[in-house]
Formats: sequence, structure tokens, C-alpha cells
Amino acid sequence: MNDYAITLLAQEARVIVRDREWMGWGAGAVFSAVVLLVTVFALNGPPARALPPAAPDIVAIDSGSLHGVSAQHYRLFNGIPYAAPPVGALRWRPPAPVSPWTGIREARDAGPKCAQATGAGGLRSTDEDCLYLNVWTPRTLPADGRGLPVMVWIHGGSLQTGTGSMYGAAPLVSQPDGDSIVVTINYRLGTFGFLAASALDEGAGSGDYGLMDQQAALRWVQRNIAAFGGDPDRVTVDGESAGGISICAQMAAPSSAGLFAAAMMQSGPCAGQALPEAEAEGDAWASGAGCAGADAAACLRGLSADVLVDHAPDSANVVYGNDFLPRDPVAVLKAGGMAHVPTFIGSNHDEMALWVWIKYGNPLGAGMTAADYPNLLTTQLSGVDQAQVDRIVGEYPLGDYAQPALALTRAWTDKVVCNLVDQAGQFGRQNPTYIYEFDDRGALAPPSNFPMGAYHAAELPSLFDLAQVGWLLHGAMTPDQQRLQDEMRRYWTRFITAGSADPQGLPAIPRYSESAPAFLSFRPAGNQFSEAFAADHRCEFWSSLAR
Repeated sequence: MNDYAITLLAQEARVIVRDREWMGWGAGAVFSAVVLLVTVFALNGPPARALPPAAPDIVAIDSGSLHGVSAQHYRLFNGIPYAAPPVGALRWRPPAPVSPWTGIREARDAGPKCAQATGAGGLRSTDEDCLYLNVWTPRTLPADGRGLPVMVWIHGGSLQTGTGSMYGAAPLVSQPDGDSIVVTINYRLGTFGFLAASALDEGAGSGDYGLMDQQAALRWVQRNIAAFGGDPDRVTVDGESAGGISICAQMAAPSSAGLFAAAMMQSGPCAGQALPEAEAEGDAWASGAGCAGADAAACLRGLSADVLVDHAPDSANVVYGNDFLPRDPVAVLKAGGMAHVPTFIGSNHDEMALWVWIKYGNPLGAGMTAADYPNLLTTQLSGVDQAQVDRIVGEYPLGDYAQPALALTRAWTDKVVCNLVDQAGQFGRQNPTYIYEFDDRGALAPPSNFPMGAYHAAELPSLFDLAQVGWLLHGAMTPDQQRLQDEMRRYWTRFITAGSADPQGLPAIPRYSESAPAFLSFRPAGNQFSEAFAADHRCEFWSSLAR
């Protein structure tokens, strides 16, 4: 049995085991058992029920024809190239058009993920031919021919890891609040996608190649989504973490105007690095890689992908001051210059617990003692001086927490979330804006004596089938978590279909304003409306600290 057949069986198994997914340990044996179970059903099971006529699994787009997959509840077209492979002379240049193909291209398997080190996106990859996207649609399309709304998902991963094919969108494309189409995309990452170096500056600035890829994917959607039954005038962009940061940049980029009609940002604030600073850092890195002087650009393009993956800079950033992104997205937001579209913004109650656990909360980490607390506040909370650290220690004293790492988690989280609160208020002044917080303190997490709470990315299993084992996670969820999962998917779908957060039969999230800062807290025990977002995260303290 090939990998594709196994993937299809796993996707159908979600229906039997009541689905959903995320990566987990010890899943292989259970996964194999479920695949076997589905195989037995396929060969010996009860007679198949009659299904409505499926939408065609062959579509024609501007570069050729595609043959996708029709499953019981969805259609899937995988691994569609939306730009030419960015290799050779196209490395560190804007994405180029796809070469058309003849005949029918199989769209059953996901394309390669973009080059990256081992991390949240899975195992290490050196593939540069990676500009592919995936289209999920309902199994059947409206009989009247109307186009369905579309969500384009931009994955997170610190602009360094991840892939669109990790996010199974079957749960989102056929919801009671309206069918929709979901497109998940790859984009260049790390050094390949965000290296700013003066040798690569051809007069338009450097950096942001990954953002240019995202925009090329959005343009592809405008040209082609109607072939899949979608409406190019009803496109919502959504992304988590680095995906949210990317969406803010797209909202500020002049050339992205008109490519989407609504935006969602999950745990990803507006942020950016100025071009001169980014190019200075990039030049230093290039010199260290042996590429300096007049032939630096050719030298960089001649480096092996292994070097660019294994010796990449520690971080990647959105760069502003180039032709693609002329101004700082934060400044554009403050000036009211963002794309004027409905906006859905949220964060998680314990955002930074994941990073604290990775660094200090697990047995393989560096560990953290009470004596480390002030120094770690200085190193992890950017931009604070010693006097501010003393005030933070007074506001978050170690005696209030069961272990030092929890004090660091709370202080770091509150600083980050209050920045989002401030930006949400700015969005609310120019766009219809809706705010949520994911607050499942018992969210699925690695086994640990460190309480992770509602950590960064913990909401994702409530929205997508992640990788190939999400249905296992669904089985580990409590009934209350399963209810929360269903309700969150309905809120997301309603926003995609209507630009508002008011699913039928569920409480409507009111439009956010600084005078009435109501938000919805997603909780397994019951969602709650509150205006205490800022108070819960001590935003008045963080605001006073900045003055």
C-alpha cells in the first residue's frame, strides 16, 4: 500500500473515530490499527450508502488540468504549483510564473515542504522547489453555481519551519454555518525566505521573499479559485504565530490591496525589522559564510541548501523599508492605514508557556532556579532594563508561583499579550474587529510536571486536522473539549462566510472598541464574555513600564 493510500485511509478513519489531529508520541501503533480497521471496512463492511453527486475531481486552471481526490466529506487537490521553483538564478528573487503543463497533473500528494531544519514542521528538508498549495472543498458544490467563500491559511513556525500540508482542513470545509473552501500554502522560510543582504539588493530592497510568495499564492487564488467553486471576492486570510505576523504585513503592503476581503490573526502581532538593520545582519552572516565582496550575490546563490539550512541565522524577520513593504506595519497600523477589512484577532491565555517549557521546564532543558529569574527576564523580555526588571519581579514575585518557570511564563505572556491588546484597539478604530482568547488550561500537551495551560498554538487542534494523527487527539479530548472544538470551528467558519462572529445558535462576539472592549474567552467549561482582558494580563502595569 502506498503512502497516498494510507493517507486516504487515515482521512476516512477520522469519520469513523470522530476525527481530529495533532502530532503525538506513541501514535504509530494506533494509527496502523485504524488503517487496518478501515481497510477491513472497505473490503467487508456494510453496503455503502448513496451519496449526493460529488463535484468533479478534475479541474482546469490557468497552468493546466488537475486530478484531485473526492473523499466522503470533501475534495482535495494537493501539491499545486503556484510559482516557479525558486532555485538557481531565482533564489532570493520574487516568485516567477509557473510553466504550464500538458495533460492532467495528479494532485493527490502534497508537494515538498520548504527547506528548513527539524522542528515544528517535522524533519529537516533541503527542498527549494516548494512553492505549492493545497485546495480543500466540500464534496458537493452549490447547485445554483454560486461561489463559496475561501480561507487562505498561512502557517506559523517563526518564519523558519512549517508547511501548509500539516493542516488538514476537512473539518472546516463543510460546517453547519456554511460551506467554504480552504487553501493551505507553502512559502520560503528562514534564510531562503527572509535573508536581507545588500548583495541581493537589486534596487528594490532585499528580504521578504517569503511574503512575496504568500502574495503570489493570493494572486493564484484570485485567478483560479473559481475553477474549484470558490468566490475570489470573498477571500479571508488566516494565520497563526508567524502566519499572523505575515498577515499584518500583507495588510500593510500596498501591492496586496484587494487580494482578500477579511483577515484573521491568531497569536501573531504586527512586527518588523528595518531594512538597514536587517541588511547589516545579513551582510555579517553572508561574510561568515564566505560570501563577501563584488561576487557576494553569485557566491550566495552558489551555496548548498545544506549550508543555508544548517548554518542559518537564529531568527527570521519581516523586513520593512523595501519596495514590497515600504513602511513598518506597526506604524501603518497606528496611522490607520491597514487594509480596511473585517478583522478577527486573538491570543492564548498562556502564550509563552511553550517556550518556557522548551527552554527551562522540561528535563532536557537548561533548568531554571529562583536565582536565574531576574537574568532571564532581562534576556527573554526584549527591551527591559534593570530598573524595569526590578519592577517586574515586584509585580510577579516568585512567592506567588509554584516554580520559577511559572513566574517567567506569566510575566513574559502578559507582556506579549498586552502588545496584542494594544494593537487590537488600533485595529478596532479602523476595521470591524472581533477579539477572542483561547483559554483551555487543560489543552492537550506533552506529558510534563510543568503546567502548560493554554500555550502558544494550543488552539490549532480545535480548528484543523494536524498532520496524520489528529483523530487520536480528538479521542483524548474530554467531552467539554470536543464541544469547544465544534464551537470554535463554527465561529471560524461563520467569519469566513460572513465577515462576522455570530454563528447561529451561539453568542455573537460584539465588535471590539476601546470604550467597550468585550472579547470572548473560549473555555471547555463554557465560553465567557468579558471586558477584563487587559486587567487579566496586567496591561496597565506593562503600559506604565513602557513610559
